[in-house]
Amino acid sequence: MRMEWGSEIGVVFYRWIIKLRRQPIYLFFSLVQPLVWFLLFTQAFSAIGNIPGFEQITGTSNYITFFTAAVIIQTIASSALQSGIGMVNDLDSGYLDKMKVAPIRKSSILLGKVLSDGVSIVIQVAIIIALALIVGVNIATGVLGIVIILMLAMAFGIAWSGISLFVGLRTKSTETTLSVGLLTTFPLLFLSTAVMPKELLPTWVQNVATVNPISYIADAFQGLIIRGFEWGAIGNAIIVIFLIGALSLGASIILFRRAVYR
Repeated sequence: MRMEWGSEIGVVFYRWIIKLRRQPIYLFFSLVQPLVWFLLFTQAFSAIGNIPGFEQITGTSNYITFFTAAVIIQTIASSALQSGIGMVNDLDSGYLDKMKVAPIRKSSILLGKVLSDGVSIVIQVAIIIALALIVGVNIATGVLGIVIILMLAMAFGIAWSGISLFVGLRTKSTETTLSVGLLTTFPLLFLSTAVMPKELLPTWVQNVATVNPISYIADAFQGLIIRGFEWGAIGNAIIVIFLIGALSLGASIILFRRAVYR
């Protein structure tokens, strides 16, 4: 029974991977904004690294190194946004109507989709990390740290894609899914510790950053990139990822079942 379930997930997963291979333009567009941030934003604001106390707080005087975590998170969020849009396209094309009568567990459809999103995110984050190394960013934790970053990125991407899936299944609109994704990602990113260290943020932003889930993901990435293995920060990130995934994917599963069983 479990082998059949795994095979079903694998078939759906393979479908989405094939679609990605045939339309790599989606992968490219998901990377455009993070690459622009990485290559232009960091250059324009490189002087931030010279702010008194910046190096003592973060462990580096190189703002590009500090900002790498923010670029990785932006890459994950952009890629996760495609999950809901892809589901809306399946609804519009009638693919899910065909799945209603297919001899396949309906949970396999959703799990295969989010796993393919996770693989896509790993590929994109690996590209960002490679570019970071090229421009001189030093990963303090080495190869093992990069592996952990990729694992956290995949897990966070799958959890975050649940938000996009929920909106897509609820609204059945690509425009609304895109708008909600953008309107939630950017405020959360800039109201976190991903762009600036907490100590240098205004007091009210510090208060928001304390309860902002993005801050905990950024702290884990920044630790692995700049300072070394900070297991407390990594543990906090795992807890946050689990909570986001439980809420977003749980809600998405409920809506998905309604969509395919009605």
